[in-house]
Amino acid sequence: MAIGELVAKPTKVGMGGIAFDRAPAVLETLLGSCIGVAVWDRGTKMGGLAHIVLPDSRGKSHAPGKFADTAVSELRREMVLRGANTKKLTAKIAGGATMFGQRTNQDIGQKNDEAVRQHLQALGIPLIGEHTGGTSGRVIRFSLEDGSVAVKVAREIVTVL
Repeated sequence: MAIGELVAKPTKVGMGGIAFDRAPAVLETLLGSCIGVAVWDRGTKMGGLAHIVLPDSRGKSHAPGKFADTAVSELRREMVLRGANTKKLTAKIAGGATMFGQRTNQDIGQKNDEAVRQHLQALGIPLIGEHTGGTSGRVIRFSLEDGSVAVKVAREIVTVL
């Protein structure tokens, strides 16, 4: 199946949301400074997509998909509950753009990117693809059939992770 072909209408993941499904489903989200984290189990062809808005929950337990520290662990936890093998989990990330002005050490996109990487590493989920930074928003489409993540910038696919 080509990346542009869809078996079904993609499931949209909103800001701070998390969605899970199995092949042949496709999960999709629109990103700016937020980070999209796609976690896939190649054995079960199951995956989850989180749309992370902020790097740290500061102890808040509501909306786990909104924060890097809670979203990454929630992705892993829910996938295991649904039958995923932790040894077969891989991750791809996209987003983290500087949407307004110039990148500084206070840039939320960069902080989101760093936090997601840290939490993936802490949970032992290998990061095998990325398309982060820059100054443009992105749409990502996560195919649970093959684990690919198509990244669109200005309505054109710029890469497939």
